[in-house]
Amino acid sequence: MTGPSFRDAELDGWDRKAGYWDDSLGLVTLGAIDPLVEAVEAGPGIRVLDIACGTGALAAAAARRGAEIIGMDFAPTMIAEAIRRHPGIDFRVGDAEAIPLADASVDAVTCSFGMLHMARPERVLAEVARVLRPATGRFALTSWTSDGEFFALVGQAVQAHADMGVPLPVAPPMFRFGDEGECRSALLAAGFAEPAFKKLPLVWTGDTPQAVLDTLHRGTVRTPMLIEAQTPAIRQAIEQAILHGSERYRQRAGNILIKWPALLTTARRP
Repeated sequence: MTGPSFRDAELDGWDRKAGYWDDSLGLVTLGAIDPLVEAVEAGPGIRVLDIACGTGALAAAAARRGAEIIGMDFAPTMIAEAIRRHPGIDFRVGDAEAIPLADASVDAVTCSFGMLHMARPERVLAEVARVLRPATGRFALTSWTSDGEFFALVGQAVQAHADMGVPLPVAPPMFRFGDEGECRSALLAAGFAEPAFKKLPLVWTGDTPQAVLDTLHRGTVRTPMLIEAQTPAIRQAIEQAILHGSERYRQRAGNILIKWPALLTTARRP
């Protein structure tokens, strides 16, 4: 018997985490919202589609700038939470691999940390190119880079203790769109013009190692899939290693600060 597909596992994960996303990893991604909406020049007269919109923070920021915004996510509970938090904005359940909009119908598309969760990113890029207006349509996305301290912390704990042979759905590379070369190749292959890149020095801050672990389990999906598939003893060993390792990032002021850099990529449809 085969297990769930990557898409189905992601959908289940995000559907379960909508209620506390904003108070976990959502606090880090807030730092990318203004750069994203500025990259697509969101404002009056600009129609923006935000794919993988989550609980709607980016869509709300674009709306405040006067843009006509549509927020779309494949997780129904994320859309329900977005509607609750930001009434009056057009939020829809939808699949980025089959965007339910007409050709050349939007001026801009944004994607805040969503591409690593797409099972078929080439299909998503083709759909983004399709719905953008030619010559002027702009696409901006953010992705985590592989040099972040959080990924080093968690990766070391996993490598030291996890059984990497547990059954998991086949997943696309996590940091593909955080690598300028890989991202550029994918966008050019999808028909976009030469992209531009900007590094965003995002950070996570908290008071306790437990807050770091909570952020992992409450704000992410891919790594918890691996941890939750372990035996209870192995899972405890991984989590204890994360708790212990978090102390390396404690500052003189007493708080824990973890660098979580991201790559902002902007490209135009010719």
